Amino acid sequence: MIILFTLIDYAAFGIWIPLSMFISYILVKKFKLFGGETKSQKIFTIGLILGHLLYLLWKSLWLYFLNTF
Repeated sequence: MIILFTLIDYAAFGIWIPLSMFISYILVKKFKLFGGETKSQKIFTIGLILGHLLYLLWKSLWLYFLNTF
């Protein structure tokens, strides 16, 4: 199943981690989204990263499903 992933998938996840930190900093600290607290920024960052992991899980399951045919 790991063969179905490409280097682009791993690189995209590696780039997504600092990008999600930057996005959460801008939205929470600069635009005062969710009150502008540091705890909110950490939770938002973790949520963005977990959302991307959920996408990767969905993609792996879909590719595994397609590989059965």
